Amino acid sequence: MRCLWITRQDPRPADSGELIYSLGLLKSLATRPGVEITVLAHHGKKSADGGPAVTWELHGTIPTGRLRSLASALPGDAFRLGNPIQRKELTRLLGSQWDWVIIDQAACAWALDQIGKNHRVAYLAHNHETSVRRQVAADGRGSLPMRMALKWDSVKYGRMESALCRRADLISAITPRDADAFRSENPGTPVCILPPGYTGDIPDGPPRPITTETPRTVVLAGAFEWLAKRRNLEAFLAAAASPFQHANIGFQVVGKADPEWFAALSREHPWATFTPNVPSVNPFLDQARIGLIPEALGGGFKLKALDYIFRGLPLASVEAALSGVPVDPATEAIAAPDPESLAKAVAQKIDDLAFLNHAASRALDACRHAFRWEDRGELLGRALENPDAFRA
Repeated sequence: MRCLWITRQDPRPADSGELIYSLGLLKSLATRPGVEITVLAHHGKKSADGGPAVTWELHGTIPTGRLRSLASALPGDAFRLGNPIQRKELTRLLGSQWDWVIIDQAACAWALDQIGKNHRVAYLAHNHETSVRRQVAADGRGSLPMRMALKWDSVKYGRMESALCRRADLISAITPRDADAFRSENPGTPVCILPPGYTGDIPDGPPRPITTETPRTVVLAGAFEWLAKRRNLEAFLAAAASPFQHANIGFQVVGKADPEWFAALSREHPWATFTPNVPSVNPFLDQARIGLIPEALGGGFKLKALDYIFRGLPLASVEAALSGVPVDPATEAIAAPDPESLAKAVAQKIDDLAFLNHAASRALDACRHAFRWEDRGELLGRALENPDAFRA
């Protein structure tokens, strides 16, 4: 089975959620007997080598600037990705025979107008982008020109994703919630659910105990480059300022971020600690009682949930962000519908050591064998070989 895989950029090294997901699926599918994959993408921001046994077609870097996209039918991301260099290389590659053309995330749907009707198309969704972009546009923060641009971009994302789903012979979703949305909008189209795998260390035994000696700290780890991620953090900081300070709870934010932005947040919220671009988040996870998932905006599976669970941390999450995580939000996590109620719930539970240890243990047991990349490659391979088996 020969697959042409179109993605945003070289996912090596995989240092963000979207790159981890793309590289994990590539690696796991490439190991299946008889599968040949050619990847069309831009060069990444960092030098890369090694990785899965695929043919890499890497050309140019992702252009900056979005103003020209305002006059295009494509949203800003897709307009930049579908630049003349990529389009020229795609035309060349489409001259060969392919069993599948795989569109890895919605922004790569710029390629649709070049893909002939004789090609089978698979859409590997990272989010239900129509919903996510609409949420971000409706958030109401930012200048008027920014809000108008986001709204227009969300409309274009919705049109583009709808066209991609109509063209697709197979759709994969990263969470059950997204899968339900795709099925309801595209009845009869095969949809499979492909949560991420996990590449870190998974303990064999129970999680480390949370005791009175464990710092009364909540940790938020992640990448804060996308606008929605930054807004989620800003919203939670506003919601947690009073309950966290009143309960004397430490809040540690760590991960991939602009140091100047973190410095500005530190000045605005001196009760919290912000550490950008560290070699590893594990030392910070080991010095906390709770791992936070505050994403009220944005869909997809939260990879940080697995980092927390496999380091022995119970989850505190906005309810919608737990889709795909096999924990009971009522008894095995601190879950709430919005950042305000989540911050209050964390303050109430921070010293309930029995609950925290129970939640951490149950989550680890549920996830220990549930997130193997090998299983994802097997499932994706079966879906490509027989998509009809995944019709609702």
